[in-house]
Amino acid sequence: MSQEAHVVPLEGNGLAVVERQMADARPWCPFLFHSPDCKPGHMPSMRYGCVGDFKKAWRAACERAGLPVGRKAGGYVFHHTRNTAATNLWGGGMDEDDAMKITGHLTHAVFDRYNLGDVEKLRERLAASRGYVRKLTTARKIVPLHRGETAAEQRVAG
Repeated sequence: MSQEAHVVPLEGNGLAVVERQMADARPWCPFLFHSPDCKPGHMPSMRYGCVGDFKKAWRAACERAGLPVGRKAGGYVFHHTRNTAATNLWGGGMDEDDAMKITGHLTHAVFDRYNLGDVEKLRERLAASRGYVRKLTTARKIVPLHRGETAAEQRVAG
């Protein structure tokens, strides 16, 4: 990940959040978001800045919102918000170069890895493939394997 700062144009709710945080600017702290421990002389975390342990803060925020958290729970993972942004920006009509400026991706290869493309068309193709499989399974008689028999044993017995 690049340590270089880049400008992120904001509008709507995102801009409102930043404006609220700017109204709470603390002259002693270089960060936008602050922990309850943020006071003059407090040394922010080298890894997470002023918010402290970001993973802990993310988990607490998701839980307060009633959302599942983490891969194991099938819940929200902060890094996936970047993946979703790449897909939504491109799907909403923004060209790839502009979307990369917002997401901070440095190469097209990495951006393409996160971008699902047109999700609606992807859903349509998924539904069409299910129809194809359904047609195949109704055209052929499917015989389930019996416990303890291999497919070769069933062919011999059948």
